[in-house]
Amino acid sequence: MNMKGHIVEDVAFVRQAWNLLELLDTEKAVSFANAIDWARGVMLGLAVGNLLGLPVEGSSRESIGRHFPDGVREISPDERHRPMDDDLAQAVDLGESLLENDDLPNAGWVEEFTRRLVKWRRQNGRGIGITTSAVIGLLEKGTPPPDAGQTVYLANGRIAPNGGLMRCAPVSLLWHSEPVRLVEDSAVSCMVTHHSPLCQWSCLVINVAIAMLRGGVVPEIAALVRALEADDAPIEVIEWANEVREGIESLRWNHRHIGHTLLCMQFGLWATQTPLGFEEALVEVVGSGGDTDTNGAVAGAVLGARYGARAIPQRWLDCIPQRDRLERLADRMVGAAP
Repeated sequence: MNMKGHIVEDVAFVRQAWNLLELLDTEKAVSFANAIDWARGVMLGLAVGNLLGLPVEGSSRESIGRHFPDGVREISPDERHRPMDDDLAQAVDLGESLLENDDLPNAGWVEEFTRRLVKWRRQNGRGIGITTSAVIGLLEKGTPPPDAGQTVYLANGRIAPNGGLMRCAPVSLLWHSEPVRLVEDSAVSCMVTHHSPLCQWSCLVINVAIAMLRGGVVPEIAALVRALEADDAPIEVIEWANEVREGIESLRWNHRHIGHTLLCMQFGLWATQTPLGFEEALVEVVGSGGDTDTNGAVAGAVLGARYGARAIPQRWLDCIPQRDRLERLADRMVGAAP
């Protein structure tokens, strides 16, 4: 079965977002060296954001403030020798799956990604979310995407967790200059495990932001909102995006929304707006509490796209597991991008 073709037939699949894509300047080039720094920044930023947030995952803003009055600022050096957490592991598997097949426009990267998810759950599974685990269980038994994700989505009250968003950044590395593929593969990569349209749209918004940053363009929230309205995005996506300001207090970071894809999207968009540099911005994200490792991963990827790998503190880089693998993946995606 061509799983990708099967997904495209699904009525819930996000196919078009022409107004959002018009924000991309696909003709604006950056030097090859800067492209490498941008791509490595995305993958390494995702990694350090994930790792920085791990020790306080699930904690409230108040609790983190009491225990870390200067903010969470260090990553355990032991992480370098531990298995990748789910945010990073799935992003790497997605990126490598996208590059797996020589005939990218038609191919079986979805099958490859599904195979890798099943293998990862068996051999590692560190940090796996409830929704993702349930869907992979169905995938392992032979239920294809998007049926597996849809089954769990409907059985659990049409939930919209952030498990698709946490890993979506590699799509923007490959398809930043191919807007149609950027839309399609952002949605497809999400629907493998997360069926909700809110999840798909949040992946698309963040991937568009990362692609814009490659050209040095900082997204304007008002312009994003106008484009989302014109593209008939779900009203929830529009409302949550419209709330984002330079101050992190503008976000809905209370515990009622922990793990929600739109809150995670807010943190990613905030990372495009804050005047803070890479380190201070990521400390703010993690200090907000909640799903700190995933909010950190998404914000870290965006901050990495904005400031480049050179902005990431060396002491954090030294703690990344399989750092050379992440850098090779980023470099390969730059080379494979149209």
